[in-house]
Amino acid sequence: MIHSRFFFLTLAAGFLLSTATWAQTIRQQSTTEGFSLGLSGHYLGWSSDYFQFLDENSGGGPGFGVRAGYGFTQRYEVFAQYDQSILNADNIQAKAFQFSHVTGGLRFNFSATTRALRPFAELGYTYQTGKVDQVLNNAGRRDNIIFKGGALHVGAGLNYFVALPVAITLNGSIQAGAKSPVTFNGVEQTAKADVAAFRISLGVIVYVSELF
Repeated sequence: MIHSRFFFLTLAAGFLLSTATWAQTIRQQSTTEGFSLGLSGHYLGWSSDYFQFLDENSGGGPGFGVRAGYGFTQRYEVFAQYDQSILNADNIQAKAFQFSHVTGGLRFNFSATTRALRPFAELGYTYQTGKVDQVLNNAGRRDNIIFKGGALHVGAGLNYFVALPVAITLNGSIQAGAKSPVTFNGVEQTAKADVAAFRISLGVIVYVSELF
């Protein structure tokens, strides 16, 4: 009888211990639901057959971005973001050269909340603007150039949750298919510019909903 009681007590203790260990093993390590805010730095590259001189001599540069998102579920999240990029103006003998992107879209999050690493893919629409101030032309005069238009946004990346609710994010994206109207010194040109861009971004996201 004593041996039987000891056996059952040992079995019960082992069950409770394994249950506690299992609960710790599957604890939540990430989330993509609710409201989130992000800040990132990036490198932008771009190309255009219309602007061959500009993209060959000033084809990339650093920038920053801010992002807001809302996850309806662990899978689906809508987002809006703004990115500003500064390109090298010295190589094209200009006073300044900058890009901006305003993007909205849908992000698809993968994996589970028990994993700290969460891959994602996203699809959306971006409105991009390029602005070149006082660039030297072939006649020795200075031009102000602006080109802007909509484009398809496609991206993918990884969120790594260092601790709830904070994640480090690595993201690559392409903005393509734009046919942008162009103005030289305030005069709109007949032809439209083909402009494609890409960004490699590294930043941090805070899932604000987890704080309350």
